[in-house]
Amino acid sequence: FGVPFTEADTVFFGAGIEQTTIETGIFLPDAYRDYARDFGETSNTVPLTVGWARDTRDSALVPTRGRLQRFNTELGVAGDARYVKASYQFQQYFPLSKQYTLALNSELGLGKGFGGRPYPVFKNFFGGGLGSVRGFEQGTLGPSSLVSGSTDTVNIGGNRSIALNAEFITPFPGAGNDRSLRMFGFVDVGNVFGENDSRPNAKDLRASVGVGLSWISPVGPLRFAIANPIRKFTGDKIQKFQFQIGTSF
Repeated sequence: FGVPFTEADTVFFGAGIEQTTIETGIFLPDAYRDYARDFGETSNTVPLTVGWARDTRDSALVPTRGRLQRFNTELGVAGDARYVKASYQFQQYFPLSKQYTLALNSELGLGKGFGGRPYPVFKNFFGGGLGSVRGFEQGTLGPSSLVSGSTDTVNIGGNRSIALNAEFITPFPGAGNDRSLRMFGFVDVGNVFGENDSRPNAKDLRASVGVGLSWISPVGPLRFAIANPIRKFTGDKIQKFQFQIGTSF
């Protein structure tokens, strides 16, 4: 439920019942197999959520000025999985002129288990791709796990995440000042970290630069991006062209 308190502020409350089953078998990541072995294949959880958002942007789809802040907390208060998961997003738009906009975005995530339990692996944050660090395959940043029955590894996310984005937004050539079709250049920085990783620091972050196109189409907001990773490491999965149906960033 979302309850508006002012023209810009909304507070959110939620509750649910979840049951998650890890089906053991071949080609299951070892991290999931270990969690199922230690805490059972089925986890029942009662998550409570509390959130707050303040939105002073001039548009939700094609903003040119204003600020957006979102904070959300999910708390597993009963059942087999006991944890807290928090995330915070901050966006700021600066109108440089009637045609040009500078947009900044940051997103932070943190999860922690309690009650003698680790943070549930199936509640992990993921990073990489549109909405995170473009130029890397969607959801491939951060810790990985060996897959049972093979020598392959898969990305499993982590309990800590960071993403920092900057965009310079311009009209599409020949479109005048049509805000429904715009180009942008961007710089992205971020990564995902696991509970067993050392304290995150700048040398562990991935980064990319690129250009993109945003279009408010009849089927919804579309975003296309071509990114070139400028800070990457051995084993990173690169995907230079990416496409997404969604909103800003």
